[in-house]
Amino acid sequence: MSHKKKVILVEDHAVTRVGVKHVVNSSPDFEVVGEAEHSAQIAPLLKEKDPDFLLLDLRIPGENVLNMVKDWKKEFPNLKVVTLTMLDEQPIVHSAIEAGVDGYLLKSDDLGSLTKNLTDIAAGKTVYSKNLKLIFNRKPQDGKVANKKEKQILTLLGQGKTYQEIGTEIGLSKRTVEYHVGRLKDRFNSKTVAELIGRAKEQMLI
Repeated sequence: MSHKKKVILVEDHAVTRVGVKHVVNSSPDFEVVGEAEHSAQIAPLLKEKDPDFLLLDLRIPGENVLNMVKDWKKEFPNLKVVTLTMLDEQPIVHSAIEAGVDGYLLKSDDLGSLTKNLTDIAAGKTVYSKNLKLIFNRKPQDGKVANKKEKQILTLLGQGKTYQEIGTEIGLSKRTVEYHVGRLKDRFNSKTVAELIGRAKEQMLI
């Protein structure tokens, strides 16, 4: 009998978790060996179970999991990270691709195709939900995708740093940081820094 590939399921909604687990475990090729509902539970599970797949909902309690993907894949080179999420906004998809996910699947997809997609990913393919085609066929929307420098500024703002502290950390003058923040406020239609940070978190840019 062939060895089943091990899957860790990260999902904070119990009903969804039960449904996805049933689909995965019904396959002769895959088995859910661990479950997490908070970002802090993921790393210990990876070390304990050494899974082949991490099936990942993006919006779970705790830290932004996209910021962890590169570290997971560095520590576990054979790990395949696959999103299973409701989030189809273009900036989030691009952030996930940049983070190095091996597949981006949506909860609106037919769950019956999940294990086939996992099989394709195990064979080395990168699989995206068919429902994302429209996103890839159009250019990124102005105002929603931040560049690397802007992401740094947003992240440091989210940590409560002042413009002066941000400038010192990333090698810009305070005035230049103020200019970038002003542009970001306009682009994200935010009147205050707090509102800007909130919108950036919604887009999972920080």
